[in-house]
Amino acid sequence: MKRKIFSVSQIIITVALLFYLAKKVNVPASIKVMQQVNIYYLLVSMLLFLIFLMVGNWRWKILLDARGQKFSYGYLMKVYFVSWFFNNILPTTVGGDVFRVAYTAKKDEATGKRSTSPALAAAFVDRFIGFIGLFFFASLASGALFLTKMGKNQYLLFNIIGFFLLMIILFAVFSDRIHRMFSWIFARVKILNLGEKFERAYSEIKEYRQVKTKLFYSFLLSLIVQALLGLVWFLIAKGVSVDTSVLHYFLYIPVIGVITMLPITVGGLGMRENLFVKIFNTILNVAREKATAISLLYLIVNLIFALIGGIVFLFFRREAQLSKAGGR
Repeated sequence: MKRKIFSVSQIIITVALLFYLAKKVNVPASIKVMQQVNIYYLLVSMLLFLIFLMVGNWRWKILLDARGQKFSYGYLMKVYFVSWFFNNILPTTVGGDVFRVAYTAKKDEATGKRSTSPALAAAFVDRFIGFIGLFFFASLASGALFLTKMGKNQYLLFNIIGFFLLMIILFAVFSDRIHRMFSWIFARVKILNLGEKFERAYSEIKEYRQVKTKLFYSFLLSLIVQALLGLVWFLIAKGVSVDTSVLHYFLYIPVIGVITMLPITVGGLGMRENLFVKIFNTILNVAREKATAISLLYLIVNLIFALIGGIVFLFFRREAQLSKAGGR
């Protein structure tokens, strides 16, 4: 019952935010702007969105491979597309991670059961490295804006502090002392064997400290992911004749992405559009109708790929892990 109430409340909030956006802008004017979009820019933005998903999948595969969970890139790409579909229909934008974990869970040949701990660790580290890359990339963007006098230094300080806090948390997670402290706590959680499961997952996460090179590669790919996503929004904006520096998209889109991960609306819908319109109208003086058109065009591009993920899900089949020889 609590879950149903929570889901219904998220739907209500999503609808309310969309209604609020519709009341604040001239909807017919925004639709007219959308109809006049330059198709060339829109198609290129869609191509970059596809590359954005492919690079994200590559980052995830590197982390899976690093711990001996070898799957073909094609199989993981299908899983990634399906997870993107669930990200857009479930309460938060990380809902698809459950699918990623479920379909990369390692099967124990002796018992026939699947252990989710290695897959959960890979998904967690993938997300965490993504956050580190996000704050580092946003720091570069805010620094460039500050140096070119197009931005204020509080954004730079905020992003630098966020980056270093995440790095401290990462080193803390990899610490044996911190692990022992959590192990003491986990040992006292007996309900549904949750303590044992948490301990296994934590141990798997900590093992990533042995593959620092892979973590660094994942970090670099995270920077590429952020650049691609910012370029998607930038090209859509160019398509409706909005000329703002690409650096603004490199700074504000990551911030919007983090906020929309909060479990308040369905897939971030409504919150993402309102935040974009608010930021780009208030800070960059982009007309509300054009800012709304940009956010809705991005939503269309996003949903096209989510729909592809939904179609893939209809015909999806689990794939066994590759052998050591096949994974090389």
